[in-house]
Amino acid sequence: MSAQHIINRSWLFVQAICISANFQKIPQIWREALRQPSNDEVNRDTMAPKVAKWFTPPKGRLKLNVDGAFKMTTNEAGGGGILRDHKGNMSCAFAKPYYHLKPSLAAEEFELRDGLLMCCNKGITEVQVETDSLNLLQIVTGQLPCLWDLACILHEIAMTIKEVQAEISHIPRESNQVADCLADFAYSCVHLTIWDSWADLPNIVKPPYRFDKVGSPPNSPSLFCTSP
Repeated sequence: MSAQHIINRSWLFVQAICISANFQKIPQIWREALRQPSNDEVNRDTMAPKVAKWFTPPKGRLKLNVDGAFKMTTNEAGGGGILRDHKGNMSCAFAKPYYHLKPSLAAEEFELRDGLLMCCNKGITEVQVETDSLNLLQIVTGQLPCLWDLACILHEIAMTIKEVQAEISHIPRESNQVADCLADFAYSCVHLTIWDSWADLPNIVKPPYRFDKVGSPPNSPSLFCTSP
């Protein structure tokens, strides 16, 4: 994260602390430390941090969350995804390592393809798809050009999207923690791994899965996911 991103994130946590402690206003020394302008007339309701969390799909539809991961130091890549219903119950999930991939965007495209194929193989249609990769979304929707060596994968994605009637949207990384953890777990996989029960999920995936299911955001975006 950039320095400004860290400062903004810290500012949100300070606001949350003040609201929880029922402070009348945020202490001036904290404002100065975070380089925030003082405005005593700001309504405390408008100061409430906007918490990012995962939202369930409408009843009768399923939502697929996908994410890719890439280690520049080792050139390892992996991807993962999870399919859930309107109650947050898992239908299936997957994690897969990708060998000999260079750009991180390649892992994002491969995991999206594999997630859509998982839905296709199970006969699932009208799927909502969420990714935290804005570049991936813009490439799939034609807003950005695709690298020539990934054109075949993009074509396969486009065909599968039509078949499963998928709608793809972008979400913050904080709202995509389960898929993020599955992508991290893919580093330790030898081949494609699919789970049909949440009880069989890797341990690093279960905490954010439970948070999503009850509609509560994790305490920290990086609390549960650590690369092996």
